[in-house]
Amino acid sequence: MPYSMNTHRGAIRFVNLILVLIFTSILMVWPNTALPSTNKPFQELCELDQDYSIPKADMVIFSYDRPLQLYALLESTYKYITGLGDIKVIYRTSDDRYASAYQKVSDAFCKVAFIKQGNKPSQNFKPLKLKAVFGSPNTYIVFAVDDIVVKDYVDLSDCIGVLANTGAYGFYLRMGKNLNWCYPLSRSQQVPPTTRISKDIYSWQFTNGEHDWHYPNTVDMTLYRKKDIEQDLNSMNFRSPNIFEGQWSCRAGRVKNRIGLCFEKSKIVNLPLNRVQKDWHNRHMNFVSCEALLDLFENDLKMDIAPLYQIDNVGAHMDYEPMFIER
Repeated sequence: MPYSMNTHRGAIRFVNLILVLIFTSILMVWPNTALPSTNKPFQELCELDQDYSIPKADMVIFSYDRPLQLYALLESTYKYITGLGDIKVIYRTSDDRYASAYQKVSDAFCKVAFIKQGNKPSQNFKPLKLKAVFGSPNTYIVFAVDDIVVKDYVDLSDCIGVLANTGAYGFYLRMGKNLNWCYPLSRSQQVPPTTRISKDIYSWQFTNGEHDWHYPNTVDMTLYRKKDIEQDLNSMNFRSPNIFEGQWSCRAGRVKNRIGLCFEKSKIVNLPLNRVQKDWHNRHMNFVSCEALLDLFENDLKMDIAPLYQIDNVGAHMDYEPMFIER
């Protein structure tokens, strides 16, 4: 049964106790019955080896004190995305409780490399990021932040093929012709003129777009060639994901005449439930604190991603009150 944030925590603990008693009764009746592992789909992925002969895209995720939201991102990534290479999470924690929660996420997604920032995160973020991006032979990269949820199926191998054939700068999973609202600016935006490339894939020129459609350098799940962004990443002096994106956006002028690619409908959505970093005053819902979400995660709950499947969002970011279910 799903729960909203308005549900009293005592009720959650009571329901958990009831579930334990029910499961225990079942095991007493059928002593040879083993409960299936809730992480089995992810554990099976641990047995797969990386084949670097097939073009794939690495994913580098940035996370800070949001283990429950990161779990939703990784769960939806494995559910809907194929064609991925290495997945790495660069993360920070405020205390041991968050560190323990991240360990649980790591245990559930054992093929994901978790890279913890040290005591001087502003100094080690850039070298960790560069190593994460350029430390594998895969030649494509996707950045992501932990408040993203993937909402539809996508094969990155197809995206890589179209990117190579068109010479486009990036393939934007967050963009789609459904996006006529810019959430950060809280204003409408025109969908620019597009050209149909194949099936449900379209191209547009950045100079013809506004707001989200005129923002080529982003950490919100865009497929890039590593060689196209290597000079920017090496030359910039950044200490956090938000500072990185802010500086990178200032360098968009050199690619303003290039084209971007997207699906007819966006494949991901950002859920700005809260804000943890202090470098950038991003607009957000202020719906629930990281501490409250940590309590839910420690009570073996997770975000229910099922209702987000093919949701018809009008902006790359969307106000949304999720439900929480047993992990």
